[in-house]
Amino acid sequence: MMTRFLLQIVLILTSVSAFANDGAFFAKGNQLIPINETDITVKKEILTLKKVRNQVIEVTVYYEFFNPKEDKKIIVGFEAFSPEGDVDGAPKNGQHPYMRDFKVELNNSVLKYNVSYVADSLYNQNGNIKSLDLAKFNGNKSGNNVDFFYVYHFEANFKKGLNIIKHTYNYDVSGSIDYNYEFEYVLTAAKRWANKQIDDFTLIIDVGEFETFSINKTFFKNSNEWQINGIGKTEDIKGIKNSFIENDALKFHLQKGNIVFRKKNFKINGDLFLYAQNYLGIQDLGYIPFSYYQEENIAEPKNDLERKILKNLPFARRGYIFQNPELSQFYKTMEWYIPNPAYKPETETLTEREKKWLKRWK
Repeated sequence: MMTRFLLQIVLILTSVSAFANDGAFFAKGNQLIPINETDITVKKEILTLKKVRNQVIEVTVYYEFFNPKEDKKIIVGFEAFSPEGDVDGAPKNGQHPYMRDFKVELNNSVLKYNVSYVADSLYNQNGNIKSLDLAKFNGNKSGNNVDFFYVYHFEANFKKGLNIIKHTYNYDVSGSIDYNYEFEYVLTAAKRWANKQIDDFTLIIDVGEFETFSINKTFFKNSNEWQINGIGKTEDIKGIKNSFIENDALKFHLQKGNIVFRKKNFKINGDLFLYAQNYLGIQDLGYIPFSYYQEENIAEPKNDLERKILKNLPFARRGYIFQNPELSQFYKTMEWYIPNPAYKPETETLTEREKKWLKRWK
């Protein structure tokens, strides 16, 4: 298995050198932060990230903040990094071009917000936002590398004691020649609140069914810090300096369900980076990716056995134990394969996409 994995890396690196580093970074998720100094603390956060149709990340955040003193009004902000690559970073309707449906609700009241354009981290002037006038701005304000980023900001009236904020938005999924998809979330920004941590943190990630993806070991160390709600398994990936995979990571093979990370007194020392490696450069059926969204990269079958292997992919995804020795031997070598003795292959239970796949290989 390790030999096959290394072969994939070599072939991917070859492809990358040929195609360059083409791709599009659209946006990343981020924490709400206090624009001015505050003694308010983050008691609890439940962060849910959901990938939809391999195109959009839906973000839902539930916060519990504690204000130890009298009622106060502060400016709270959300820093949205500008797009880069094969994209246009110019504002769309005054907002980030690849973020939508931004909404903040404080203690059951929906808050109005403004969007500013800022060129550096020193945009906070005594609790107020120093915003660029793009009409007079001399830097790049359109194209694939703009010289500013976006700050969504609003006034928040925190009462004494517990305050609840519900925050939602979505953004386009980034991708490149390296990654079928990738998305990031800036966890470390939460340290700007008074307690410099999140007292009770929960992260829920739902990438959809039949996906292989990795998360860099930046804010966690071991697989036992994660819970799989559903069917799946993990494997440790060792990063190699100056290679395609530079950082140690935890790879997930998720048949269905979601993954959950929980931590009390969470002193954040790294940000979330999740990626699904692109399956490129393989000219035969030495390996078949788990994901629906990489099926187009699978090589055409060269004989009847390979055609039979492809036809049975939907059943292998669900853990069918093959009686045919050649099919059994092949799928046992797939890192994502999870045998399920109880599974009975029934075409009616497959997705419409998989039914079309079966017809293709009749």
